[in-house]
Amino acid sequence: MMQAFFGPDAMLLQVAAVLLIIAMIVPGERSVRLFALLSGIAALGHFVFFAADSSGLGWVIVFLIANGLRYGAMLYRSRRGLMDAHERELIENVLKVEEPAQQRRLLDLLKWRDVVMGDVLMEQGQKQPPLIYIASGAAAITHDGRQVGVCGAGDFLGEMGLLTGQGASATVTVTNSMRIASFDRDTLMRLSTAMPELSRAFDHALNRGLAAKVLRMNRAASSS
Repeated sequence: MMQAFFGPDAMLLQVAAVLLIIAMIVPGERSVRLFALLSGIAALGHFVFFAADSSGLGWVIVFLIANGLRYGAMLYRSRRGLMDAHERELIENVLKVEEPAQQRRLLDLLKWRDVVMGDVLMEQGQKQPPLIYIASGAAAITHDGRQVGVCGAGDFLGEMGLLTGQGASATVTVTNSMRIASFDRDTLMRLSTAMPELSRAFDHALNRGLAAKVLRMNRAASSS
């Protein structure tokens, strides 16, 4: 089987595998979908032109259709400036970015996913923790094994690491299923340098979020 995979007739299959690996590591959902789509096209070419056994062709076609529809929908929404409710809340109401071109650039940075109770979003001491926005759900914040707070819809996680360059100061564990968006830190820093107005928007949003967290923690400490 390994010999068949690395044979000359399997060149397109090798390309498909490489593209699929790239799709798993690139930042931004649009880039993920694009490389997955290209991987599917390469795999389709292998089955059409080289494979003697076409039993996997159906799954490749399903994979292509699923990614193609998702990628097409993302392009359509990006060009038309369309956003779902969570994206609109984050970009327009939290970050307060109104310029369509800037909104589109931000949408490319976001990677949305759903997490369930018990998932750990970041661990205390973690170097370069991700910057995460919580659209829905809740999580517990613990420091040295002791719960020191909670976070929920509208909160950011990892903002201190982004602002100071230090590791995560606490562990964050999901307590109610969440919908979150993560930002690619390096791409965000480059974009903020190129577009100072976006940097200011993030600074204001993160500072507001930090102030709200501190206020909640102080209230919790005073009532305990």
